[in-house]
Amino acid sequence: MARSIFLATLTLAAWTPMVQAQEANPEAETAARVALDAFAACVAERDPGESLRVLNRDFRTNAYRNGLRLLASDSRGDCAYDAVGQRNALRSSNLLMAGSIAENWLEQGDAPVNVRIARAVETPAETFAPTDAVAQCLVRSMPDQVGALFATVPGDSAEGTSASPLLAAIEPCSQAAEITSRIEMSVPALRAMIATAALRLVAQSENPDA
Repeated sequence: MARSIFLATLTLAAWTPMVQAQEANPEAETAARVALDAFAACVAERDPGESLRVLNRDFRTNAYRNGLRLLASDSRGDCAYDAVGQRNALRSSNLLMAGSIAENWLEQGDAPVNVRIARAVETPAETFAPTDAVAQCLVRSMPDQVGALFATVPGDSAEGTSASPLLAAIEPCSQAAEITSRIEMSVPALRAMIATAALRLVAQSENPDA
C-alpha cells in the first residue's frame, strides 16, 4: 500500500480537520473508513471531472500520485469538515483514498454500478500490476457482486458477507491472469482495488477519449 496522505495538513482559517484510524481498535477503524467514504463522496460530487482525470491514469506514475494528493488536499476544506468535523484528522493510504473516490464516482452515474460495469465488460482496459489484473478480472466477471459490495457501509458485517464471493474468486482470476504468486488482501484493500479497476473500465467504455 502506498504512503499515507495526511489530510491533517489541510488548513482553512483557524481549523485543521483530523481523524485517525486505530488498527488495534475495530470500532475506530470502522469510523475512520466511514469518514473517509463521506469525504470521498464529497470530493467525487464536487469535482467529478478531475476525479475521473486523476483516477483514470496509471497509478504507478508521479502524475497520478500528485493528482490524488491535490484531490485529497481539499483546498476549500468543506469536504473534510463535513466528513470529520472541526477538531479531527483524516488519515488514509493512497489506495483507500483512491478507492473511496472511485467508488463514489461510479455511484453517481445514471445507472447502477453493476449495470455500468456490465455494459463495459467487452471494453479493453490496461492493467498496471498483478493485483490490478486480478481486480479487473473480478470486476468483469462479477459485476453484480461488485455492486452489492459497494452498496454496503464500510466496516459493516454486510461488507464482509458481500466480499466473500469476490475473495473466493481471487485465485481463479490469478490463474486466468497467469499470476503464479499467491495474492491475499484485506476487505478494505479488495474494495479499493476493485473500485479503481471498475472506474477505469467504465471510463474507457463511456468516455473512450478521456
